[in-house]
Amino acid sequence: MAGELLPIGFRPKLVASFEPPDAVARFEEWRAAHADALAGIPADAWRVEYGRTGVGQYVRVRMDETHLPESF
Repeated sequence: MAGELLPIGFRPKLVASFEPPDAVARFEEWRAAHADALAGIPADAWRVEYGRTGVGQYVRVRMDETHLPESF
């Protein structure tokens, strides 16, 4: 995944967060719906964070605020 686990500047903004139980599926839907906006953002300006809780996997999307599109 582009931008996964990369340092993205000093002030990353949380632009999307998906909680279990269907976090990965909802992230994929969000990514598809925002594909045009994401295509214009350099890979090193955003990251996807995956984690796990007792309920299941969660997904967070963070973006360097200098590359944050107005649509977010």
